[in-house]
Amino acid sequence: MLKKNEEYVVDIIDNGFQGEGIAKIDGITVFIDKAIKDEKVKIKILKVQTNFAYGKIIEILEKSDNRISNEDCTTYKRCGGCNLRHIKYEETLNIKKAIVENCLYKALKRNVEVNNVIGMEKPFFYRNKLQYPVGIDKDLKPVIGVYSSRTHDIIPTNECFIQNKECQIIANDIFEFITENNI
Repeated sequence: MLKKNEEYVVDIIDNGFQGEGIAKIDGITVFIDKAIKDEKVKIKILKVQTNFAYGKIIEILEKSDNRISNEDCTTYKRCGGCNLRHIKYEETLNIKKAIVENCLYKALKRNVEVNNVIGMEKPFFYRNKLQYPVGIDKDLKPVIGVYSSRTHDIIPTNECFIQNKECQIIANDIFEFITENNI
């Protein structure tokens, strides 16, 4: 039986709806953030429910060929904005297609052929939605950025690789106004 805080070595057999890796331990499905199908990872169990559990990677023992570095983004590991950025773009398109197929299968109880996802030539700076939380940090200073994954903690950001560059400039200008005027 799975227990919180125990460590396991698992094979990632699939990727889920949010891009998380999926493993099985004693018949229980375990969702592991930032794990990729075909990897072998050492995990720590964070939460156990009746039929599933959540784990986090402690160590990647066998890395997927689809794993890429994302060291250009300073907030990726804490941000909740782009949960597939550690996976080669071409593979993310396959994952998205599989998500649609799985949703259709669950709804219709039959397989539906889904066309391949049409990718972008340059999958950066494409989002045309300006939404930045503004708040006060632990030192009581204003902060603007993105929410940390599954929290309301604001991670400061000056550049986001999915946000339209003009929107980022607007957000930075607003933040400059806030700080200069002690708002």
